[in-house]
Amino acid sequence: MQEEQVSLLSGLYAALDHVQSFVYIKNRKFEYVYANIHTLKLFGCTAEELYLATDIKFFPSDVVNELRAVDLKVLSGESTEEEVVVDAGTSKRRIYLNVKAPIYSDTDPNEIIGILGISTDITTQKLLEEKALKLAKTDVLTGLANRLELDTRLSHEIERCRRLKYPLSVILADLDHFKKVNDNYGHLFGDKCLIQVSKILTNNTRELDTVGRWGGEEFLILCPETDLDGVIALAESCRAVIDEHSFAEGPHVTVSLGVTTLIADDTLEALINRADQALYNAKTSGRNRVEILQG
Repeated sequence: MQEEQVSLLSGLYAALDHVQSFVYIKNRKFEYVYANIHTLKLFGCTAEELYLATDIKFFPSDVVNELRAVDLKVLSGESTEEEVVVDAGTSKRRIYLNVKAPIYSDTDPNEIIGILGISTDITTQKLLEEKALKLAKTDVLTGLANRLELDTRLSHEIERCRRLKYPLSVILADLDHFKKVNDNYGHLFGDKCLIQVSKILTNNTRELDTVGRWGGEEFLILCPETDLDGVIALAESCRAVIDEHSFAEGPHVTVSLGVTTLIADDTLEALINRADQALYNAKTSGRNRVEILQG
């Protein structure tokens, strides 16, 4: 019977070497007593070198502390599922899904004698998820926040503004006579103009602000903690920089801007509609100008 158990255990270990995950067992002292071949390759050691080693031999101290905290939960009887990031902030960053469960004694079903861990490298999957999430929030041409993301951020800012009692302002900017630019110079040149304008707006606003592409040749700038005087100054600064900018081998491009600030009972739609009306006033008053509209 004992020989049969040894044979089964040997067969199990051989089978685990074919599992495309990192499988390992630790005792109650957090020491490794088994690891499949993929884990050994990851750690760069032999089974003999791994035996009774702890995480400090293989991971930086911050990761060791995270792993130890989870191991303590498992030794108290919990099964856990955690994402662990190694080499965060570097080109070597890897993300692992760690699933751990307590191992109970054969003779005493209430006695926990170790930890079974299965770690799967999910770096590629997470990168794809991050990329998809970024694409969902980003304008493809300019790299700015898209309209969906702007709606989300503006909603959050309105809530935060009311909770913390600070001013919130918005700027809606539209390139003047942009249809003529596309018609006379081609859409490729028009796209280059939009990219340059997006960079100008980003470089001339604060880190606190959000610059996004509202659609077509329109840009929206969210300005938290900014009163009416502040947003007027910011809008005028952006207008002047674009007015002075030289678009290579192209026409003189200008921008019209409408500004407003949040008032007591504003909805997101009311705030945007007021900025849009201010922008319309700038267009009908001669373009290349800043107009203000308050409720």
